[in-house]
Amino acid sequence: MRKPPRITLAAAAAGALSAAGITAAGASTAHPQIRSAARLDGAGQFAPYVDMSNSAEGRLDAAITDHGLKTYTAAFTIGSGCDNIWGDTLPVGNDSNVDPEIAKAKSEGASVIISSGGASGEPLAFTCTDQSKIDAGYQKEITAYGTNSLDFDIEGAAVADTAGLARQMTAIKDLKANNPGLTASVTLPVLPSGLTGDGINVLKAAKAAGVKLDNVNVMAMDYAQGTGTDMGAAAISAGKATLAQMQSVDSSYTYANLGLTPMIGVNDDGSTFSLADAGSLASWAASNGVGRMSYWSVSRDQACASAATASAKGSMEPAKTMKPASSPVCSGVSQSPYAFTDALGKG
Repeated sequence: MRKPPRITLAAAAAGALSAAGITAAGASTAHPQIRSAARLDGAGQFAPYVDMSNSAEGRLDAAITDHGLKTYTAAFTIGSGCDNIWGDTLPVGNDSNVDPEIAKAKSEGASVIISSGGASGEPLAFTCTDQSKIDAGYQKEITAYGTNSLDFDIEGAAVADTAGLARQMTAIKDLKANNPGLTASVTLPVLPSGLTGDGINVLKAAKAAGVKLDNVNVMAMDYAQGTGTDMGAAAISAGKATLAQMQSVDSSYTYANLGLTPMIGVNDDGSTFSLADAGSLASWAASNGVGRMSYWSVSRDQACASAATASAKGSMEPAKTMKPASSPVCSGVSQSPYAFTDALGKG
């Protein structure tokens, strides 16, 4: 997932987010009668991504207050040497834009998952070799934002960095020991056939460190397989294949440890994840007890004002060569505001 510098919604069409399908949008229409987004049926959690650099405060507020959103994933913190910062370069715990936004969402009843990494940066464990400073940097996220859940979006060069992976898994083990109840997820690129070899190595690194990941979240997007790809069926295929790979590393993994993150609307490869795809994926996830449903991103959950806006760059998967077709501020399909939030959160 790619994180652009902080921008206003008016200028956001020029921004980007890339790795397997994550972007943003702006605008809001209240639907007080719709409050289905709080949780998938069963044990699953609904936690769509919010690009915290996208000045999307109003979008997040409306998703919480008008659409029942109870959990969201704040993207992205990144490593800068041994400093842990937000992608807009402001420090974790001292960001005059992000910190109040998270505090307001908390006051409205929504909990936050802090996500580190993405397509334009790496989690702290991949930019710092001092384990104590890595642990302290991630601990600052937990303390500053009162979260009990961290996500690590590992892609690009990081996914093949074995030393960085070892430090990352040691950090997760340390953090869990020092923060009872903390959950940790990894977010990885995927194909309809499952994780790449590097992705499987992330799971093996966790096992080697004595860590069982609470959630393995796959970016079900931007497969570069053509505009005719059935993106709902492809996401389900990716989920099934990923679980089999997870169980090949640790047989105790179940669908409760799987997460799915499609890129709503038009993806960067020109394929489209439609509202019908959202309905079928949410139904499949709920019936199989998938642990987390997400999407990229809350800012994109609205129709585009024009075709020009729809073609602005924005994605999550830089490892694949494609012509960007998605926008960080709208979905590129005909929809009412927050229609994907309602569809994917309902299950």
